[in-house]
Amino acid sequence: MDELEFRRRAVIDPHDTQDAFTDMAKASPANRKWLEEMKQFDHRLSQGMKVDVPPGLAERLLLRQAIGAESPPSRPPAPRASGWKPLAIAASVAFLIGVSTRWLPWPSSPPAQASLAQVALAHVYGEEPFIAGVDEQVSLQTINAKMEKYGATLMNMQDMARITYVNHCAFYQGPALHMVLQGKMGPVTLFMVPKHVPLRLDPRFDDGRLKGEVIPLKGANLVLIGEMDEPLDPLSRQIESRLHWSI
Repeated sequence: MDELEFRRRAVIDPHDTQDAFTDMAKASPANRKWLEEMKQFDHRLSQGMKVDVPPGLAERLLLRQAIGAESPPSRPPAPRASGWKPLAIAASVAFLIGVSTRWLPWPSSPPAQASLAQVALAHVYGEEPFIAGVDEQVSLQTINAKMEKYGATLMNMQDMARITYVNHCAFYQGPALHMVLQGKMGPVTLFMVPKHVPLRLDPRFDDGRLKGEVIPLKGANLVLIGEMDEPLDPLSRQIESRLHWSI
């Protein structure tokens, strides 16, 4: 287990007791500090979710049910979700977004307006300290072992920008492919995101420091993010021309 994987697992479950995880926690003071921060965050989150039931709620619900039984509605009632499942799902989505973007202030727009650009930028800033300077000397075989989950194969790497990192990441409601290429002005991050992910697609975007573009492809949406003066179009053409889709 490398340091990046350790930090990801600490965010997901800071109380993990597997040997590989605990060994990494003991490996350095920085790892121990990170784990302690995640445990404190997890504790605060648990405390925040402990909400007392309002007084008299059960009695009011029983009274409403009794009134409804005595007075048939004049029109068909609207469908109601069963139990707490919809709330639980909404809470889970909110928690995942909060964890993945804890390094950035999240925009005040409603969830329905969340965009692929917002989530992708949050990932770049969040993981920047952990992959800066990393060069895994990625091979074509390694890339395709990751890409096959998304129905894609990279046919060759000839004359391509050097790829320094490739892995899966927890994106939004599921995994995405996370790859880093060496551009002309610095590292360029690539995400391959399944098309079913319900996020708004902004073809081009920037925040003043980084810019990006979204390229809808046959089996997924490709996101490229680099410095403001990084030419992204040549990189997107390099990738798109070499991809073979099996879906």
